[in-house]
Amino acid sequence: MLFRQFFDKTSSTYTYLIASGRGREALIIDPVKESTETYLGLIDQLDLKLVRAIDTHTHADHVTALGDLRDATQCVTIMGEFTNAECVSEHVS
Repeated sequence: MLFRQFFDKTSSTYTYLIASGRGREALIIDPVKESTETYLGLIDQLDLKLVRAIDTHTHADHVTALGDLRDATQCVTIMGEFTNAECVSEHVS
């Protein structure tokens, strides 16, 4: 099991990267746009395939990295059913 926690000091946001192991599929939770390159670097280093990027809620304190991650990895981006964010591929309730 791989679990990495990131902390963005500017917005006080925690982001989580989770995978069952090196070379496996991964998901990222609450990614911050300014840290996109850091996430992509670690995903590459661990030979992961990012398949899902999830925002748990609309974040007023930072811009999401969902769109950038989707563009870079073709992952599915997920948010709640009431969001109007254009970077969302799938809505959940």
